[in-house]
Amino acid sequence: MKKGKKKKLYKYLIEILIITIGVLIAFSLTNWGESIKEGKREKEIIAQIYFELNDNLIDLKNDFEIHKNALKSQLRVQKFIDSNSNNSDSLLMDFYWMTKEEYIFPNTSAFENLKSSGMSIIKNDSLRDLITLVYNNYFPRISKGNNFHPDINKYLTPYFKKNFKVNRDASLKYDLYLADSLKITYPRDFGGGIKQIIGYIPLHIAQLKNDEEFRFLLSEVLWFRIYKINYYQIAILNTEKIKNLIETNYPETIISNKKKA
Repeated sequence: MKKGKKKKLYKYLIEILIITIGVLIAFSLTNWGESIKEGKREKEIIAQIYFELNDNLIDLKNDFEIHKNALKSQLRVQKFIDSNSNNSDSLLMDFYWMTKEEYIFPNTSAFENLKSSGMSIIKNDSLRDLITLVYNNYFPRISKGNNFHPDINKYLTPYFKKNFKVNRDASLKYDLYLADSLKITYPRDFGGGIKQIIGYIPLHIAQLKNDEEFRFLLSEVLWFRIYKINYYQIAILNTEKIKNLIETNYPETIISNKKKA
């Protein structure tokens, strides 16, 4: 090969090498830029999830306290039914609370943002899996319309309408303590002479104690209530785990968003 041709070939090879290096650098810079954008988006979504779950956790804990309160009331009623006593005056509030039902209505907008961005945007596998489990499994099981068991209040109301009367004594007080240190005192005064007075009174004590239908309802509701309490406990526990994981692995994200708020 002539010297001139060799020189041209080397020149072409060098030009190809320069172009190749340039393309690779441009590709790397593009990937780097996309990685920075994705990392920023990941932190934004994680911050949204954190504050959303913080709000949901307040509702979870308050509902959980009502369910626990209702369970305690039902157990007192069951103990009375199996006793020799015919004095149910002290159970007036317990008959009321054992009929109460609660559901969570979780805010899921941050989770919807996560799904639209792609679940893989969260790089921490444990955090991503736990968020998915809480939103897709635990929340639906204690949300209205998705529960496996009947609504407790609707389930008991037909029987209570026939066998109980409503308490009208406004002098009887009851304090309900919720998880956020909130205390609600009944009767609740809404002003203008309007008060919420609670309590149910059996029409016939002896008949109630020997009514197999009432015993059947108590047995079924006990199962419904324990199921709900268990899932509330699991939902609360895992929601707190998510918050702890975020606080541990993304502390700067939480601090930054708190300052913006």
